Amino acid sequence: MTEIKLGIAGLGTVAQGVLALIRRNGALMAQRSGVTLRVVRIASRREKPGVDLMGAQFSTDLDDLVSDPDVDVILELIGGEGVALDLIRRALASNTPVVTANKAVLAAHGNELMSGPGKQQLRFEASVAGAIPIIQGMSGGLAANRLDSLFGIINGTCNYIFGEMESNGTPFDEVLAEAQRLGYAEADPSFDIDGVDAAHKLTILLALGFTGEYDLSAVHIEGIRHVTVADIQFAKELGYKIKHLGIIQNTAAGVEARVHCALVPSNALLANVNGVMNAVQIISDGAGETLFSGPGAGGEATASAVLSDALALGKQFSTGNGIGVDTQASETTQAPSPAILPMAEVTSANYLRIPTLDQPGVFAQVTQALSEFSISIDAAIQHEASASQPVVDIVLLTNNVVESAMNAALERLQGLDIVAADIVRLRVAPAL
Repeated sequence: MTEIKLGIAGLGTVAQGVLALIRRNGALMAQRSGVTLRVVRIASRREKPGVDLMGAQFSTDLDDLVSDPDVDVILELIGGEGVALDLIRRALASNTPVVTANKAVLAAHGNELMSGPGKQQLRFEASVAGAIPIIQGMSGGLAANRLDSLFGIINGTCNYIFGEMESNGTPFDEVLAEAQRLGYAEADPSFDIDGVDAAHKLTILLALGFTGEYDLSAVHIEGIRHVTVADIQFAKELGYKIKHLGIIQNTAAGVEARVHCALVPSNALLANVNGVMNAVQIISDGAGETLFSGPGAGGEATASAVLSDALALGKQFSTGNGIGVDTQASETTQAPSPAILPMAEVTSANYLRIPTLDQPGVFAQVTQALSEFSISIDAAIQHEASASQPVVDIVLLTNNVVESAMNAALERLQGLDIVAADIVRLRVAPAL
């Protein structure tokens, strides 16, 4: 039996989940893996008297984790970039392995951390999709495959908001407030609802499965603020559900990497992933279509992934490789990174909700404007306006259109005198 002594940075929800799982399932982990986990030191900004530290020493100085010779593995669970990045750098430089759930650090600094000292001793299963073993799945189970595409619901807050808007007809702002009350969204929810959190995660998946490069700037990012209950209802009429997706596709022209709302066919697997659940669907040449689904956030769900990495490091130690020894060959042969396709060159079908004045000839003016850019209409909805409703929505599904042409068409449409408010444009997800 190998004992691994853990030092934990942070004492928030995930750290408390780690303590709870070790306390409850430590014996089971040891039985399955041959590794015993013991927490010997915890460092956090402040102590929490109600939390059982399991006999670990507590301090407010993160340096104690790196300098303590008893600490075999550091669990970085404080989040953010500044302090967390510094801790990871110093730990790896001292040959102390690190397990992190920090997607922001990896998205912004992954290239540095994966090429520096101790690069084989940084593990980050918990950085994407909580309890779902998507990192292990891509780097292990699917390692023999060429990945053709990846579609992910990788932000539980957005998924919860859309689900409540669909089920109850509750406006966006009210659902967001309820998500904050329930703890699904932060007091400042912008990282979630503006797509940044999902983009951090997609950057990691993009590097692992497609390009080998951590480049957040390569990901096109859009959030969910512009989607209304009306859009969700119109999408349902058309046979779709609206999901906030991370999308990666290998194409002949390059790799697409984008985060935005998308219409997903109602009978597709991803369309039926509800609440705060996450799911990642991967299509590869050998394994075909695989779906990974489960809780994408929460203390014990994320802690489960953190501890899976700690146990994997313990197994590595037990085989004689040793923790803190870089087991990667000094030189590796890597295929050149494929080019990222600019968003302007991505092709997709589109959903348009065009608020127009209720007057004769409106539909013809809209279709004429679209035809100027060789855009055709695959489906349309135009409900009759009531006497008290001077504006009526025209809802269209277009054919597949290159992004640059669609953007030019939208500018043309928005300038029409008959268009009474901002047009809502959503893309249709590629075939799922």
